[in-house]
Amino acid sequence: MLPPLSHLQRRLLAAGPKLLAPPLFRSFSSATAPAARKPTTAVAVLWDLAASRPPSTLLLYDAAVRLHLAATSFGRLRLSAAFVHPSHRLPAPAASAATTHLCRLCGRRFRSRDALLRHFDAIHAREHAKRVARIDSARGGRRVRLAAALSLKLSKYEKAARELTAGAGTASPSDELGRAGVRVELSRTPAASLRELAQLVLDEGSARFLMLVSGHEELASLLRVARERGVRSVVVGGESGLARWADVGFNWAEVIAGKARKAAPSVSGKWRDRDVLKGLEWRYDEDDDDEEEVVFEDGDGDGVEELARKAKGNPWWKRYLVRDHYGKWASMECHSATGLR
Repeated sequence: MLPPLSHLQRRLLAAGPKLLAPPLFRSFSSATAPAARKPTTAVAVLWDLAASRPPSTLLLYDAAVRLHLAATSFGRLRLSAAFVHPSHRLPAPAASAATTHLCRLCGRRFRSRDALLRHFDAIHAREHAKRVARIDSARGGRRVRLAAALSLKLSKYEKAARELTAGAGTASPSDELGRAGVRVELSRTPAASLRELAQLVLDEGSARFLMLVSGHEELASLLRVARERGVRSVVVGGESGLARWADVGFNWAEVIAGKARKAAPSVSGKWRDRDVLKGLEWRYDEDDDDEEEVVFEDGDGDGVEELARKAKGNPWWKRYLVRDHYGKWASMECHSATGLR
């Protein structure tokens, strides 16, 4: 009777086909699933809130988050700035949004904000306190494993508590955009301030991708300068004529629905293919026609001065030498004069 196999022997037998496979086959099998690389192009997002506003039914914080998701699908977000007029105020919430209040943790809806706060404190705040107490009472490796298992719930609770504390619909635009990670600048002329910052970004070369959230057609000259310097541009606000001067344009409905984020890989691929074809394109060089061709004709040596005058660089007797019948170097013109071939 055969002895029972150990755990190590069973693992070796299970991995036998993979170990016995030829190296070439293993390399092909590993190459069939390449790792997806994230785009590393530096992206700058510049937003004129007075010229391009998101729908009033959507919170400004959520609109900024969706805008960042669309921008990060084209590259790495390096700069995000919004220009707000000091007198700008958030629109009043719609009737449907005012009648119901949604709990971000369990999905329940309440008719009043006070009822939502009581529900949040009575249920979710107590659950959060119990989770924190469990993590604090644990020690060593158990504490690390427990914190890792509850990290998603803890972060979700903190985000929902932040939204309730901020008071959605009552905060200023600066507070809402600041929570989304947007640098807010108050300016009485937002379009001019946006143009100055965009010109500074183009001059420094800190970003190779520019996303303009604006509807002013006066920024068309800025987009032309960006194209001349090889900087890609995207305009959010397809209702205006500014989008036709950019490489691609989206409206707010496409950004909110996620269509802009899904279309980013295919658009970036087309740009790369266009750059490769442009680099391989043949161009006519006029400098090649400036060089004069030297033609040798059989004669009695009368064209030696003409040949020396037309030749460039070294003299003709250093550039055109052949061996004669005696093994000595002589010029082609001398051979023509003496009749040697």
